[in-house]
Amino acid sequence: MSLISLLVILLVFCVVIWAARALMSAFSIGDPIATVVYVILVLVAVLYVVQSLGLIGGSPALRIR
Repeated sequence: MSLISLLVILLVFCVVIWAARALMSAFSIGDPIATVVYVILVLVAVLYVVQSLGLIGGSPALRIR
């Protein structure tokens, strides 16, 4: 995975978090449920990035050219 693709993935996760925040405020979802949703989204993002860097499950996949 190149550095550019890692930045694109980060941008996509930011858009997903923004959309989740907008939808939860539009439907007036309470704070406890919103916090659980944010924690799940952040955990998925962190696990994906860590796996992309190769720290879990194999050799490093990040290539800086």
